Amino acid sequence: MIEFSIDIDEAAFDGQLSEADFQTFVVETLSDERSWISRGAGFRLVSEGGLFTITVATPAQTDELCWPLRTNGRFSCARNGWIVFNSDRWFGGADSWPADLETYRRYLVNHEVGHYILGAGHPGCPGNGQLAPIMMQQTKGLGECQPNGWVNP
Repeated sequence: MIEFSIDIDEAAFDGQLSEADFQTFVVETLSDERSWISRGAGFRLVSEGGLFTITVATPAQTDELCWPLRTNGRFSCARNGWIVFNSDRWFGGADSWPADLETYRRYLVNHEVGHYILGAGHPGCPGNGQLAPIMMQQTKGLGECQPNGWVNP
């Protein structure tokens, strides 16, 4: 069982989302049969500690927590015991994302958690019209792929 915690950066939430709603969304995503549990991973939310801590952070805070990765105030990361969702992405999605914001958020959770449990890299689009692999950097563009928020859709 992979334990994780959630730490809220109130400045990043700016009244747009409650801590309880964020926790519920993350837990629901990781508990869904289409998520990593379909590959044998199990998750448990703990009050603090665990393998990683998940947060939504301002672009500046994201850059700091993700360093030395260069998130350029735009991207999210899984690094140094943190899974950090850039607040601009969490609340606004990505310019290249043609689907709904909820699916994009599912993608963010599954993609960044995938870095911790797989150490996975970033594959490309497997072919025209196919669903993008969850570990593809969909925030940067989909190429010929269709958006996908799940490990096993």
